[in-house]
Amino acid sequence: MAIVALGLLQFIVPLSGPWLTKIMIDDVLGLGPGQSESGWTLKQVVTIFALIYLVSVIVTYIRNNVMSRLGNRMVAGIRRQLYEHIQKLSQRFYDSRQVGSILSRVINDVNGAQNLVGSNVINVAFDLIMVVIAACLLFSLNWKLALLSLWILPIYYLSFTNLNVRIRFASRSVNRQMERISGVLVERISGMKIVQSFNRERTELARFDKQSDQYVNHAMSAQLLSNILGRISQTVGYSGTLITWSVGGLFVLHGDMTVGALVAFNGYLGQLYGPIQRFAEVNVTIQNAMTNIERIFEVLDIEPDVKNAEHPLPLPLCLGDIRFNNVSFTYETELPVPRPNAGKPYDPDIVERQKPPKPFYWLPPKTQPDPLPTVTESRVALENITFHAKPGQVIALVGPSGAGKSTLINFIPRFYDVDEGAVYLDGRNIKEYDINDLRKQIAVVLQENILFSGTVYENIAYGRPEATMQEVYEAAKAANAHEFVSKWEKGYDTVLGERGVRLSGGQKQRLAIARALLKNPRILILDEATSALDAESEELVTEALNNLMKNRTTFVIAHRLATVVRADLIIAMEHGKIAQSGTHEQLIRKGGLYRELYEKQLKAMRPKDLKEMLLS
Repeated sequence: MAIVALGLLQFIVPLSGPWLTKIMIDDVLGLGPGQSESGWTLKQVVTIFALIYLVSVIVTYIRNNVMSRLGNRMVAGIRRQLYEHIQKLSQRFYDSRQVGSILSRVINDVNGAQNLVGSNVINVAFDLIMVVIAACLLFSLNWKLALLSLWILPIYYLSFTNLNVRIRFASRSVNRQMERISGVLVERISGMKIVQSFNRERTELARFDKQSDQYVNHAMSAQLLSNILGRISQTVGYSGTLITWSVGGLFVLHGDMTVGALVAFNGYLGQLYGPIQRFAEVNVTIQNAMTNIERIFEVLDIEPDVKNAEHPLPLPLCLGDIRFNNVSFTYETELPVPRPNAGKPYDPDIVERQKPPKPFYWLPPKTQPDPLPTVTESRVALENITFHAKPGQVIALVGPSGAGKSTLINFIPRFYDVDEGAVYLDGRNIKEYDINDLRKQIAVVLQENILFSGTVYENIAYGRPEATMQEVYEAAKAANAHEFVSKWEKGYDTVLGERGVRLSGGQKQRLAIARALLKNPRILILDEATSALDAESEELVTEALNNLMKNRTTFVIAHRLATVVRADLIIAMEHGKIAQSGTHEQLIRKGGLYRELYEKQLKAMRPKDLKEMLLS
């Protein structure tokens, strides 16, 4: 409301200026010295002008500050809403999208949407009111001259209608090409070691140049169309002014119009044509911002696959009793469908130029969002999985790559939901529980754990930010991490690089284990937690894992044979199905897949590992 009120106040100067000019010419200057017949004096008119200008300066200053605050708050709110929504989306969303393309929506598109408030775009609404009022004043001064001055507006209308839709499509191409650039750029920067080790810098630079050139082409296309529209509006303004002076001058000479009225008429004509020209100048910004908003809502309109039930059950504590009952799951990945590009072969780095479906429009078309076509690729990952993990048991999952082991454990924290069957926790379908409460009971230690930029303390306490320093110490000691952290100059206040790049693999794993220990979960998931470590690190990490696994229901995707041998239940998987299940002794006697894997690993084991396995 404040912006509307201030905007209306800003009408005082442009609308009152021509009228006061008419009074100045006809009632003050035109009658010679002294007071005019209407009672106006030069001092009065100049004083009113001065007051109006002063009010205009103050109102403009306040309004700009209010608009700036509104714009920044709006952007912060949209970005927060978008980020919050993205956090709720399941892993299906991330499986088929590059990190950079997601960042492009959160950063580039939200920043672009801010231009609807900035760059005087918000003034368009007030300019429309100005056009209506100015047109009424023109007819009040001389209706014949007003009709002659406005006849060229239909030409501008048709030009605007047809060029504007093309500007919108060009802006879509600009934003989609930027998304491609962001996606590849983030991916390559994250894998810069690989790029450098294979001497691919020049190739990647050439790829970046190609994408950037296409972005420039799209941007220049939008700018060219906007420039054409701007020059048409400029021509309309000049033509109207020429008509006014030519025909209006004749009216003055024949006594049908005063000089002051003619000057006022031209002033109001400027108020009519001015908004049209301003709109043409900022139109490319408006269209780009509208496409940004379209892309933001494309993401906001995606419904999360995994969400709470209508009335979710709280889960303050759980026993850790987990049962899979006839669980089946199919991965569905959305892949872009190549569009023909003027007879050229499809290039994944290039977004082809978007064009409107019709060559000419009499009415402004509805430019609905035009999402890129995709095809869904399906792959069966799991079929009819049934087993029971009792509280405190260790469940080992073994099998060749692609057997479905990682997919299976993703159902426990509900990173995905099953397509068929159900997963039960403590006798209830896991979907009945509140997701946040459920995940508080679960900790995950991966093969390549993610550590965030921040201090050691902040990383260990990530799951319990309210933890005391003493609790962090105890967790680090149990994870065999306290010793190496204490040797650092700043200890637990040491700032880690992004993803913990300054640490060795074993150090990162031990900090990740400390993070899981501090959370004190009832259910633990270990996904190849020791597979990429050297012998010394593996020994320390294994000891830490043994501390972590005590009195917890644990799922282990096994690499180290000794862990498998001690498991309460071993599940051997192949092609998304359970091939065998049982204890180590039972499966060895049965023969089959597990025994084959066991014998292969047995041949590759070190003597120390073999001795430990036999003693266990």
